[in-house]
Order: sequence, then C-alpha cells, then structure tokens
Amino acid sequence: MQMTVNNVTIGYTDEGRGVPLLFVHGFPLSRGAWQKQIDTLRSSYRVIAPDLRGFGESETGTGPVTMAQYADDLHVLLPQLKTGPVVLIGHSMGGYVSFAFLRQYPEMVRGLILVSTKAGKDTPEAAAGRRATAEKVQAMGVPVVIETMAPKMLAADNHDRAMAEEVRGFMAPSKPAGVIGALLGMAERPDATAELARISVPTLVITGADDTLISPTESEKLAQAIPGSQLNIIPQAGHLVAFEQPDKFNHVLEGWLDRAAFAVPVSDL
Repeated sequence: MQMTVNNVTIGYTDEGRGVPLLFVHGFPLSRGAWQKQIDTLRSSYRVIAPDLRGFGESETGTGPVTMAQYADDLHVLLPQLKTGPVVLIGHSMGGYVSFAFLRQYPEMVRGLILVSTKAGKDTPEAAAGRRATAEKVQAMGVPVVIETMAPKMLAADNHDRAMAEEVRGFMAPSKPAGVIGALLGMAERPDATAELARISVPTLVITGADDTLISPTESEKLAQAIPGSQLNIIPQAGHLVAFEQPDKFNHVLEGWLDRAAFAVPVSDL
C-alpha cells in the first residue's frame, strides 16, 4: 500500500486488527526487515510497517532528513490510518526516529520498544564519517553502503548465505538521495540521553548479544535509565536481531505485549 505524506509517497504495510504496533526500520533497510514479525503478530495485533522516505518503496526528498522529519512523516500517516496511539517499535535508526517521535508526539505513544539502538548523539568523528560516506554515495551510489553495512547486520559466526542475501535485498531499493539524507540527518541528531528518565510508557529494550554496530552496552544503558523498562539480550544475534533470530525475538515481544496488557479488545481502542 502507498500514501502521500508530506508531499512524499510512502510505501507501507497495514495488516491485522487490534492494538496498533508501528514498526520503524533501521538504516539502510526497508520494512521487509520486519516481515517475520508481521507474519506472526498480525493475527493478534494491527501491524503497521512503513518504508521511511528514501527507502524501500517510498519516495525521497532532497537534502538532510532529520529524525524529526521522519517522525513527522509517521505522525501524518497515522491519523490517515485511524490508528490512535501506537506501540512504537524502532530498530537502530528507527530508534532515533522513535526518540524524536516520543519527543514531538508523546500522546501518540502507548508503549515503546527499542531494538539495537542508543540514545547518544554521534561523536564528532562518527558524524564526520557519516558525511564522508554520504559523499561516497553521491559519487558511487548505494552499493558503497550496502557492501559496508550488509556484512555487519548478522552475527559474525552466521554463515547462512541465503539470509545474508535477504539482508542485501532489504537494502537494495534504497535511493541515493534517501541514503545521503539519512546519513546527514543521523550526523545532526540530538542527544536523547537526558530524556530517558522522563519516559513514562511501558518500555522494552532488545538487542543481539553479538551486535558489533551498536554495542549491547548501549541497550543496557537505555534499560538502566528508562524507569520500569525491561532488557532482553538475545544470544547468537547481531544488529538485525529481529530478522536473524525471529522466533526468540517474537517470543520476547509477544510475552512483553501480553504482560503490558496491550492485547485489549478492538472495541476498546
């Protein structure tokens, strides 16, 4: 499905009925990275997964795309889908977007799930690295990023070639302008660390034990700072934990959703 949001056509999945779960993918991926969650959860929940602007089936704009812009796109999309408040699930860059969304539209968040992400902003060195990568993409195209990022998405000892090719497939539709915009936007994103203690919705933090892109220690910091949050570190999983270990990830997710009492009748929404 597609919808025009802030003058950009956004591709999205919207399946099932019940409490709405909004899945926000990471960089440089697309909503297909959540398919194993969509397949499992759509029988009990309403599952919504958009492609952020510039990724997957979504169009892109020009220039840097701030995390606030991605969040605003989601905020415009949700009323058109008549969702009401959502359980917000963000992976990696999607976590950065989730912090921006919670900052700007707290009334639209009934629960928060942070997957393989962190609250801190880029160091000057990391920001410079993103800008340098953006220049490479401008000159050489998206494959520059795919070749760098794809091998780091799964655990180092995972030699499943078919799975690795699927990961590349999630990245392949990314538009150069979308990748560049995201890189520049991430380099400029604000630090959300001071906001963690004020998060009042039920929160789950999940990461892969073998994540080399964002260390599990970052997830531990999130869980320590967010009141009442739950931390789960999934073994034998790298950065793309929900795709690499879907059974374990879904078990944790479904258990938490049940305990957080989000499985309410549709008539109560």
